[in-house]
Amino acid sequence: MKNKYLYLFTLAALFTYSACSNVDKNGKPLSTTTSGDVKIAADETLLPVIDSQEQVFETIYPKADVNIQYLPESDIVNLFVNDSVQLIVLPRELNEEEMNVFKSNKIVPRTNKIATDAVALIINKANTDTTLELAQVREIIRGNITTWNQLDKNSSIGNIDIVFDNSKSSTVQYMIRLVGKKDIKGYALKTNEEVINYVGKNKGAIGIIGLNWISDRDDSSTIYFKKNINIIGIKGDPGDLGDDYFYQPYQAYLATKQYALIRNVYTICREPRAGLATGFASFINGDKGQKIILKAGLLPANAPIRIISTE
Repeated sequence: MKNKYLYLFTLAALFTYSACSNVDKNGKPLSTTTSGDVKIAADETLLPVIDSQEQVFETIYPKADVNIQYLPESDIVNLFVNDSVQLIVLPRELNEEEMNVFKSNKIVPRTNKIATDAVALIINKANTDTTLELAQVREIIRGNITTWNQLDKNSSIGNIDIVFDNSKSSTVQYMIRLVGKKDIKGYALKTNEEVINYVGKNKGAIGIIGLNWISDRDDSSTIYFKKNINIIGIKGDPGDLGDDYFYQPYQAYLATKQYALIRNVYTICREPRAGLATGFASFINGDKGQKIILKAGLLPANAPIRIISTE
């Protein structure tokens, strides 16, 4: 009889442990790779493609609820370091200082490259200066070239107005690293969409945006945006792969690295178990997620693409 009671007690204890192991500290059920809810943060310059990833993922897995905050680069990293989100999508890897914070807490974030992206420079349709050398781009960002007739003596447009989304954005940080300065001069707006609209209305403007906002040729927003802007072709520095021509940020030129302003995009996950953050990151890295990236006009990291020569 004692053995029978011991057996029943053991079963009850195992059942209780099993039930408790599937809930968090607040008693809420833990997520799985395809169900539950999770908060993540993504760079705002990647909103179009990551929003598409979320929509498809939640359609395939209706029990999953992925809540994405689109924020500037530095805000995303702060949330991640402070354990406010378990997954981030960022157009750079964590630097040494950021990684040391995790190492001190014995945490190893899992980083996966998902795409090659680019920083695009855009101008008004009325502006005929549609090509720049990378050295000229640097001088514009540094503030040493301030008028369009310094680039083309026949230009009557006037001053160069640099516009970007905000000072903490990944595109601005990219340009800061490119020119080796602590900041850049220009007009800070709020979003990439505002930058595109501003450039479309101002002849002297040059906008700094994430390529993803204008790369999906089938997207109605992209078609609308490109009616009023031109994308600048850039020739690389002597010795670079793109030093022979003014290349625009097309997929083929991202693949061959002939476009000068490319950057890689990563998912970085700190989730200690295989929950929904891990599941969503795996989806982006998988076949369906990579096809979404391909359609969006970026270069997928894990899916083959065809490069067709028109020469």
